[in-house]
Amino acid sequence: MKKLLLVLLGILISLTASYAQNEYPELHGYIQSRFTYSDGNSSSFMIRRAKLWLDGKAPMADNITYKMQVVYRSSNDENFYFQDAFADVKWNFGFLRIGKFVPNFTLQRMQSDAFIPVLERANVINNLIHGDKTSAREIGVEGNFDLLNSNLEISLGIFNGNQKVPGNNIGNDLLYTTKISYDILKDKDELINIGASFGYRYLDNQTLSKIFSSSENITGNDYRYGFQTEIKLSKFDFQSEFVNANIINKNAWGYYVYAGYYLNDNFQLLAQVEKYKDLNPTSNDNEWYLVGLNYYFTQKNKLMADYKTQFNGDGNINIAEIQYQIFFN
Repeated sequence: MKKLLLVLLGILISLTASYAQNEYPELHGYIQSRFTYSDGNSSSFMIRRAKLWLDGKAPMADNITYKMQVVYRSSNDENFYFQDAFADVKWNFGFLRIGKFVPNFTLQRMQSDAFIPVLERANVINNLIHGDKTSAREIGVEGNFDLLNSNLEISLGIFNGNQKVPGNNIGNDLLYTTKISYDILKDKDELINIGASFGYRYLDNQTLSKIFSSSENITGNDYRYGFQTEIKLSKFDFQSEFVNANIINKNAWGYYVYAGYYLNDNFQLLAQVEKYKDLNPTSNDNEWYLVGLNYYFTQKNKLMADYKTQFNGDGNINIAEIQYQIFFN
């Protein structure tokens, strides 16, 4: 309750300040309600995400915008908590972002979960991002540059590299990220994009429970890189990424590939293959195979269903899920 009151107080202060300058922020939000059936062992309903966010222009400064976002998830949280809190300073060829936000490192992590065609991002994306303990968010500053008529995009970021949640950086070692992407084809209905990203930090006695054993403390160099491909052509969607993390000279890596096809304006078929190879000897590293069907009432409000399986020597793991998403505005 205390956390929720602090969140509401922060929003109220922002609203009051903006109204005083005749600048009116906009409130947005959506809910994702999900049912999961896992191998006959468990069945459960959950609120996968309930998000509220406030955005708008800074008073008396048209080139400065802001966003504050809170989220609730029934599986993890008892209260809303802040995810995003940042400001963008915009110029003719890009913008500077300052605060707490998702670094521009992988393609799928920069895409909103409300608009991707799969219920969940791939394991390699969730596990090999740098902010695995902070809902993919980091605190820092990032410059984003649009060049060649916005077909070429470059980002450079500096963030806390060894932070305790939710505290400050430990020591002087920071996280450095860069990404470059190029649109080979880009118009209203078609897109072909390729890109590459790189990140580095020096880890100082940190745990990486999604890569190593949760009890293992890591000190040493952390190099990460990735490659992306995105294609949208008429009714066809294709997307793929490969990500590698070289940490203390050991490699964790993975990839995903999905393809979607719109049967008409409302129905979309989907198929995906993904693999994640971590550095925990007890993990199951076999591929996951997925098929899905999405029904779009609108691009914001949709019904999604999928079935995925992982083949194992002692029996397959099978999971079926259905989710309804609705926006408030």
